[in-house]
Formats: sequence, C-alpha cells, structure tokens
Amino acid sequence: MTRERLGLGLREVEPSPVPLTPAVSLAHSLQQALRGAVYPLTAEQLVWVARENEAPSHVVSLLGTLPRGRFPSVDTVALALGDAST
Repeated sequence: MTRERLGLGLREVEPSPVPLTPAVSLAHSLQQALRGAVYPLTAEQLVWVARENEAPSHVVSLLGTLPRGRFPSVDTVALALGDAST
C-alpha cells in the first residue's frame, strides 16, 4: 500500500460487497407463501392463501398463472410452475 492511499484512508484490500438478501429459490418462496395451507387446493385458493400470508407480489402472480384443477401439495404446485429444484 502506498502512503498516498493510506493517507486517503483506502485499505489494501477492499471488502467484497455482501448481498443484502440471499437468493431465494422458488420452492422456498412457495413454502413460505403457502404455509398453513390444507391441501388439496385450487389455484384460486392458493392465491388466496398466499395473499393471506403476505407473499411477495411476484409469487402471487405466479400462482395466478396455474392451470385449473386441484393441487394436492406444495410440490405439485412447484412442478406445475416448472420449478425443477423441488
């Protein structure tokens, strides 16, 4: 480190920025959004549960794209949304 840099208060190694929030998978987001749900549920009911759980708007929007039918578990919801991580 040069004296000039030291005088400016610059450190030799600047810390790398830490993300403010960790990346969250869709499966985890769905688990949080649909906590307390009693299955089977329709897509409309899933949206209602997610809103009641104050899920992020993007999760509620995704649930709104589900096809008609009843979903027996959060895993089937994730599969219907195309999440390969469950």
